[in-house]
Amino acid sequence: MMERIDRLITFVERAVLTLSCVCLFGIMIIVTVDVMMRYLFASPLSWSYDLISLYLATLLFFAAVSDTFRRGSHVKIELFDKLGSTRVRATFEAIGYSSAFIMFCIMFEVSLDDAVKSLLGGDVISGAIAWPTWIPYMIASVGFGLLAIRILFTIAERIQTIVTGQASTRAVENLE
Repeated sequence: MMERIDRLITFVERAVLTLSCVCLFGIMIIVTVDVMMRYLFASPLSWSYDLISLYLATLLFFAAVSDTFRRGSHVKIELFDKLGSTRVRATFEAIGYSSAFIMFCIMFEVSLDDAVKSLLGGDVISGAIAWPTWIPYMIASVGFGLLAIRILFTIAERIQTIVTGQASTRAVENLE
């Protein structure tokens, strides 16, 4: 059962990560075209900065955050990693991940609430193009939500390790 859940979450993470890669490619293309237009024709793209800073960079980051956690590439303080048995380490990690889960659930709720308020209020940034501001909030809430789901799954794995004494077989987040 745990393997099926992991495969489903991983599938969603990889799909969203692919979107992140597309955003990175889009940023590179837009910046290149903007620089060429600016210096060759003295006519930069007036919309490029807003598009990149509001939407593409936000999506680039938040679409990759859960997959980064899954692969163990996140910032992690490894204070207790070499202390105690597998069960002891799993206990410490379950406690730490539980506090992270609570924090990311709060961040999910706040960003979703901001997205809804911005959408209902018709909030836009002022400029040549009236870019809606609810989209970056929604992107953040999806990223926080997916990360919270991944952390919850990892907590379940750690609890399973505490009960059975055997660490998960996932390569990156393995306790052994």
